[in-house]
Amino acid sequence: IINMAVEQLIATVLFCFLVGRSNAKQPNFVILFGDDWGYGDLGANWKDGEGATPNLDKIAEEGIRFTDFHVGASVCSVSRAALLTGRLGVRNGVVHNFNEQSLFGLPRTEKTIAEILKPAGYRTGIIGKWHLGTTPGYHPTFRGFDRYLGLPYSVDMGCTNDAWYDKPVKQACPGPEHGMPQKGNQLPIPLYMSNGTNCSGEESNSCNGDIFQQPANYHELSDLYSAYAAEFIHNATTDPAPFFLYVPFSHVHVPQYTTPRNAGKSGRGPFYDSLMELDETVGVIMDSLKSAGVDDNTLIFVTGDNGPWEVKCNLTGSKGPYEGLWQKNEGKGGSSAKTTLWEAGHRVVGLARWMGTIQPRVSNATVSSLDFLPTILSVAGIALPSDRVFDGIDISSVLLHGSESGHETLFHPNSGASGPDGKLDGVRWKNWKAIYQTGGAPACDGSKGVVARHDPPLLFDLSKDPAEEHALDTSQEPYKDVVTQIAALLAQQMHSVNSTMHSIVNYDTDVKVEPCCDAPNTCHCTPK
Repeated sequence: IINMAVEQLIATVLFCFLVGRSNAKQPNFVILFGDDWGYGDLGANWKDGEGATPNLDKIAEEGIRFTDFHVGASVCSVSRAALLTGRLGVRNGVVHNFNEQSLFGLPRTEKTIAEILKPAGYRTGIIGKWHLGTTPGYHPTFRGFDRYLGLPYSVDMGCTNDAWYDKPVKQACPGPEHGMPQKGNQLPIPLYMSNGTNCSGEESNSCNGDIFQQPANYHELSDLYSAYAAEFIHNATTDPAPFFLYVPFSHVHVPQYTTPRNAGKSGRGPFYDSLMELDETVGVIMDSLKSAGVDDNTLIFVTGDNGPWEVKCNLTGSKGPYEGLWQKNEGKGGSSAKTTLWEAGHRVVGLARWMGTIQPRVSNATVSSLDFLPTILSVAGIALPSDRVFDGIDISSVLLHGSESGHETLFHPNSGASGPDGKLDGVRWKNWKAIYQTGGAPACDGSKGVVARHDPPLLFDLSKDPAEEHALDTSQEPYKDVVTQIAALLAQQMHSVNSTMHSIVNYDTDVKVEPCCDAPNTCHCTPK
């Protein structure tokens, strides 16, 4: 049963968005960002997603569906930092995930999209998973966001009042009668609600005062997110300021959860129930934009943080055609998706929609989530900060003028499977893909493959071999020359990184900063 306070909030804000129109002239921006969401988990992309994503498929139909869209890394925190800063981890400092006890987060020397848009007059909000720091200075309301409703990190980094679908099953928290739970990922996962600058609890080096509920109730979480998004968008009817809304979903990361009405809805198991609930929330957001009269003045991007987490077997998604077959065969098993350099790790769903401004089409341009920041600033008429180098590019010509000119070169970092974290061991140049590091990520059967360093790198022609099955003979031309060109591009990139402004993350931890609403007691709090 939904707590009365939550139920009342949902009813109130869902009513609000049904009334009014907005006269905003500057464009609004919405980023919808799935979690562990594979390229094949969109019906418009691949058969595995058919029937599960009608609202997302409509966005694809009404906008641009990218076939060659990439993210800045193939793991959570690193990908999120790349999206929000337009810079790879070798520049922004975030090269592996933060945990529940991280003292710090995305470096303060970095500027997020929200930190640039807010001083330019934008309202800014985030709904969902943050995963870039929980302490003062790193919490979302310190990073340019006016409002925040969401979880501080992944849904498996804490417990709730129920067991949920995971491998192994994610067990429920011990009740508050058992006293303070064990620290680590057994602590009840908090749901934050922050409004305004900074947060409550700074005096204790925490944002614990902004914890709305602990543990978060996954039975009602999607409805709460939908209501909060609807209310944020509805405010455009009375506030002439343009807005930026960032919605990093927790779906479809394990443990998979749904509201009671969506349990079993897909008939295909918990993963697809979760995917359908994500799509349902997208539908509420799209309806809210229309109801607020801002649908034709809002640029929407849709993507995910990385590809499927294969070790979770039937609780993960679809890689589509990007099978990474060399890893399965020559590499002796292991995953070729999340945390790896294979296409399925970083090549994901990519959509852009701006009703009446973007002409619907399928684009084969090579583009990236790194491009969101420079493109948003370009469209908003805001200059890029001049004190740093960005890895993203302005793709407004692709969006608005039908250009197919995206990146000629993309760099992909090691993201936890093997090799030094953040090292650029994957390089895309034109249709060629070089991989210097393989193995180390577990597949469903537990195999990790052989961890191997390749020098010269494995080379694939993605135009003929999107499944990355056949490594080309780099001792022969023209492949030998291609590898030489790629090595030069990589050296040029690293010279740029080392000779220009770049940040360093402090990954120190302390159990004392793990979020707890009533520390040092039971970490159980009902909605305020």
